[in-house]
Amino acid sequence: MNSELIYGRIADALLCDYSSVYYVNAITNEYVSYAMDPEFRSLKTSFEGENFFEQLKIDAARVVHEDDQPIFTEHLQKENLLEEMKNKTMKNIVYRLMIDGKPVYHSLRLIHGKSTDDQYFILGVTNVDKEVRMELEAERLSKERKIYNQIAQSLASYYDTIYYVDAENDSYMEFSSSTEYDELDIAKNGLKFFDESQRNTLRVIHPDDKDLVLSVLRKEYIISKLENKKSFSIKYRLFLGGTYKYSRLSVMWSSDRTHFIIGVENIDEQMKKDIASRELEKKSKTFSQILNSLAYRYDSIYYVDIGSGAYSLYSATGESGSLKIIKNGDDFFTDAPILIKKVVFEQDSETVAKTLEKVELLERLNNTDSFSLIYRQLINGSYSYVSLRVAWAEDKCHIIIGIANIDDQMKRENKYKSELISATEKAMNDELTGVKNKNAYQETERTLQDGIDSGNSQPFAVLICDLNDLKVINDNQGHKAGDEYIRSACRLICCIFAHSPVYRIGGDEFAVILRDNDYAHREELISELRRKVLENCSKENAPVLASGLAEYEADLHKKVSEVFELADSRMYANKKELKQLSHG
Repeated sequence: MNSELIYGRIADALLCDYSSVYYVNAITNEYVSYAMDPEFRSLKTSFEGENFFEQLKIDAARVVHEDDQPIFTEHLQKENLLEEMKNKTMKNIVYRLMIDGKPVYHSLRLIHGKSTDDQYFILGVTNVDKEVRMELEAERLSKERKIYNQIAQSLASYYDTIYYVDAENDSYMEFSSSTEYDELDIAKNGLKFFDESQRNTLRVIHPDDKDLVLSVLRKEYIISKLENKKSFSIKYRLFLGGTYKYSRLSVMWSSDRTHFIIGVENIDEQMKKDIASRELEKKSKTFSQILNSLAYRYDSIYYVDIGSGAYSLYSATGESGSLKIIKNGDDFFTDAPILIKKVVFEQDSETVAKTLEKVELLERLNNTDSFSLIYRQLINGSYSYVSLRVAWAEDKCHIIIGIANIDDQMKRENKYKSELISATEKAMNDELTGVKNKNAYQETERTLQDGIDSGNSQPFAVLICDLNDLKVINDNQGHKAGDEYIRSACRLICCIFAHSPVYRIGGDEFAVILRDNDYAHREELISELRRKVLENCSKENAPVLASGLAEYEADLHKKVSEVFELADSRMYANKKELKQLSHG
């Protein structure tokens, strides 16, 4: 077998593990970034820069999880790296990128290399970013080819052991970057890879994982699994160094689909992270297909040159959602205000026009990668709710403005809000009297308690009222008369305490929370209530109710319930007085 050809094929296959690779000149700090082209399984130049380590600080502050930023702003700075890498050439780092507001783990492999005429770092990043740059560059300089070879050789060391297996006759060769697996006494090459693997599995794999490994290490199974995907992997435990350690076995085709490439990696320290099994997921969609898929959510998309204002208007057409250019224009910022006056609802037009001013756009995009605005727009003769989303294009020289019709969604949300408000009001109101009920009182009590607990309480008082003789009326005149008696008592309370919320908290019991003006005149108001009650004592079917008032005092009361209980006790004292009067 041609070892160099085999090694190249292995390297090509391994490149699909990395979403991006950086080549950094450790002397000048100049760098070249390479991105993976999954369709062609090769590296291509993404961009170049003059000072890698300064740019690393800027990018880390923007996209790296806060806890992991010191890795990039301190540990991966040039002086620290050179010192740390004096006696080693490779370093693995796991960190988190913030994607859509969520942390996503990435693995960074750092390789420090030296040659006679230069010194460099190579950084390989494994990520789950589904959007892969598809731009191809025709020219490949000899320097780039040299860098490609260096990266390919370095990436092969990602696996501890690699088996290169002939898919036709099962012969194989082993390539190992470590002597750790030598103790397993597995042959370095042979003629029957699958037969030997089955025997070795019974000897060195954890009993609970044997069935899984035995089922996977069959040629028919591998061919079936790789029929529609580039690779797959499993996790299992291998007896190594006197103990079982977690390993990951990854299987993929060589680039010519004549050999299987099987890599074995020690992942014992990363057992719980389990990210690599998904990182080899098929990425067959081209950039344009991904773009069309995303664009299908929008009715219109503007692609605007932020410098000149020149723009193109796209629309997603057909079931596939493929993009079609509808219009080209010279100056978006001149044309937009004219269009806004024609199609945007009058009450929303000023906000939309202000949002789409160039200065306003740039100011907002300097603080965030994207933002949205909901407004009403004329569509097919009537106004509908639309969502406008503005974001930077990848080159930071253009902005993308997408407009989507969300009228049905907004109507559903508004209907839900209306029903929720109605249900909430119903749950908080007393059906018989129309005033608030016990649920509402408990909510108010919680709000008052929060004020007390935070030290921001305002003066308030609690009034408790209890109807006299309701049971007598119900028994002698019926519940209809009893209900009217309750309503008339409620009207009396509401009339006197006109600026305070009234709550029916029991069958014949009411509570009132006095604040502001009613609190300031509380003594006059309760005197008026009790005067009216005394008048009603001599009238037939007029409401007679006992009352008790208590003020919140910060130095005495820690709980609203304490004020309630004090008012309740004073109400019972008043009830006793009323009974004595009625029997006097």
